Amino acid sequence: MLQPPSFQPITQRPALKLPNNARVAVWVVMNVEHFTFGKLGTAIQPHLNSYPEIANYGWRDYGNRVGIWRLFELFAELEIPVTAAVNGEIYQLYPEIMAAMQQHNWEIMAHGINNSTGHSDLNLAEESEIINQTLDLLRQATGKTPQGWLTPGFSITESTFELLHAAGIVYTADWVNDDQPYWYPLPNGRLLAIPYTIEANDITLCLSNRFSGAEFAQAIEDQFDQLWQEGEQQARVMAIGLHPFIVGQPLRLKYLKQCLRNIKNKPDTWLTTGEGIYKWMNEQENS
Repeated sequence: MLQPPSFQPITQRPALKLPNNARVAVWVVMNVEHFTFGKLGTAIQPHLNSYPEIANYGWRDYGNRVGIWRLFELFAELEIPVTAAVNGEIYQLYPEIMAAMQQHNWEIMAHGINNSTGHSDLNLAEESEIINQTLDLLRQATGKTPQGWLTPGFSITESTFELLHAAGIVYTADWVNDDQPYWYPLPNGRLLAIPYTIEANDITLCLSNRFSGAEFAQAIEDQFDQLWQEGEQQARVMAIGLHPFIVGQPLRLKYLKQCLRNIKNKPDTWLTTGEGIYKWMNEQENS
């Protein structure tokens, strides 16, 4: 039976130490996704829902055809590491994107087989097959098994975390309930829960809240500034959730660049990846 994480107030924990005594660890999660044509998905105009529905599909497809290539240039220019949450089918359908992610040294975090296939309706055998198929594809693409996992749409089952652990995954981004990583216990082991976010996330800010580019950037900086202030006493981890079909649009790119540059230039900030956070937490426990 799936259990929620045990409750522990952040005010009653041992101090979290980060490299070089950083106040905040920031990891950028870029969701690199394929949506099956003919199925509804993330939409900027939800009322366009007839079949075949091409407007929102085309808007999402823009992220892979155009938007992500702007983002490769942006993150290379800023020299900020990226953790890419990648659907397994990206390797099959968009090999150029997979090659570019490896060229730019983006960490590959597994993100299900595609973004039209959730897990919540799968039985144990079906979910195990989807997880292993996803990892096999990403292993073929990169030569290594991804260390982390983010389930499409957070659509987990009672068995998801146990199956992930059995498949070799060591950290999950499926929990959005903390500002610090913690060990999530399982019957036969554990996963590191690295905080992800549905607040500092372009879907929430730009689609749900309908923020302008400037408002989006300000919200990301506001999130960071508060965590950085609190981090003087107790270090924090901040995720920034991004999608190429949203922040890869021309009208938002300069604002993304602006807020990321400001975050990078703040002292006592550790810009890292999911793998970096996992490695650090594991080393600290074993030191």
